Amino acid sequence: MGGGECLSGFPHPRPTDSYWQLPPHAIANHRTTPQLPTSTTFDYIIVGSGVSGAATAYKLLWRNPKLSILMLEARTAASGASARNGGHCRPGWWLHFKQYYDAFGEDEALRFDRLEEENVQDIAEFVREHDVECDFQDVETADVYLTEEGWAEALEVKRFREQVHQRKPEIRVRVEREVRHGAEARKYMGIANIVGSVTYPAHTQNPYLLVCRMLELSLEKGLNLQTNTLATRIVKSGATWKVETDRGVVRASQVVLATNAYTNALHSGLAATQFLVPARNQVAAIRPGTHIEGNPVLQKSINLDDLATGDYFMSRAPGLKGEGDVLYGGGKSLSKSGERNITDDSVVHTDIANYLKHAAAGVFGRQKWGEDGPSVRDWTGIVAYTPDTFPLVGEAPGEKGLWMSVGMNGHGMAMAFRCAEALVEMMTGGEEPEWFPRAFRLERVFTKKTVCFPAWDES
Repeated sequence: MGGGECLSGFPHPRPTDSYWQLPPHAIANHRTTPQLPTSTTFDYIIVGSGVSGAATAYKLLWRNPKLSILMLEARTAASGASARNGGHCRPGWWLHFKQYYDAFGEDEALRFDRLEEENVQDIAEFVREHDVECDFQDVETADVYLTEEGWAEALEVKRFREQVHQRKPEIRVRVEREVRHGAEARKYMGIANIVGSVTYPAHTQNPYLLVCRMLELSLEKGLNLQTNTLATRIVKSGATWKVETDRGVVRASQVVLATNAYTNALHSGLAATQFLVPARNQVAAIRPGTHIEGNPVLQKSINLDDLATGDYFMSRAPGLKGEGDVLYGGGKSLSKSGERNITDDSVVHTDIANYLKHAAAGVFGRQKWGEDGPSVRDWTGIVAYTPDTFPLVGEAPGEKGLWMSVGMNGHGMAMAFRCAEALVEMMTGGEEPEWFPRAFRLERVFTKKTVCFPAWDES
């Protein structure tokens, strides 16, 4: 955006630098052609270069390298939420299984279960197939609990989910989870005040490098990437779509909005529903406390599921840049607004930053953690929530050729890659795949066939 003014609802031109983005990638400011290609009508224009946009371009071009695809990015490449998360890649929403079962039925709950697990698996396979250098680590992740109430609820969900899978043996469970109670959990996790834990395989990574590599592979196949090019308006013009930008007008037969939290600014109809709510998340990178070295929990990725602040953390593995750095996210309950309806990631929330700097000592106990290490970096990112926690994927009703894959609810690394696969199947084959959750359909927003979970306003 050239560092100019910030338009309401659009990406801020001067965001905080995330831990993952330093140093900037070689394609950070890439423009395939020096001038915006305003005289070409492309097959597709993709707005947004995060994991949704990058995966969509990659999957389209791998199916048909002859496609002409233009990608517009308001800021530098992969500069949105995909490059601003905590570095986790984990199928952690098994905890929502009963909620989904009750709201959408057994088949839909199982579809989501499968999509999440396969999404994480697909990303791991992508990294290995293409030798992606993104600090990808196989780790054990853990959902840990500090209260008996929260632990009892988690055990009930796990029991219920297992019962459903026993009735459906043809649906293979890809991720096995191990339960530890009380003293066993405390000893295994090295956290003194927890009442239980559920552990299972997952991954940590530098998400920025992952997405940039996806973009590079598509560039090799002919993608035209235009960074620092703000899309401001999308208009149907006869049989084509026009996308107005701050550098000129471009055209395509079809347009894909992979704009997540910024989608309301480009689609007034979606904005009018108030279904997609932007929110600001915050992460801190800190050096570990003086006594914590060697604690086994630092080799895992952790979610503190019943902590009101919604905390999660992981540590950079030995041998990686920033070895030992603890990346700690959460703290949103310290904001009176819950950081909702915010699209400004140019600043951090001071109270949250202070909380994140010291939160780990509260988890481990001061004696085990020791004196706080220095802060490395604080940053923010803008995510998009929906009342039913599901993304919006598909063609906009009554707007043929306008597609979306947005609203990842801060869980994009476990949903967006498979959502892109489903979207590409819809765009190229005309039908959604059987495995795709019907509850993800974009059309539900406009037909009012939606669900609002009671805890949504607290998430």
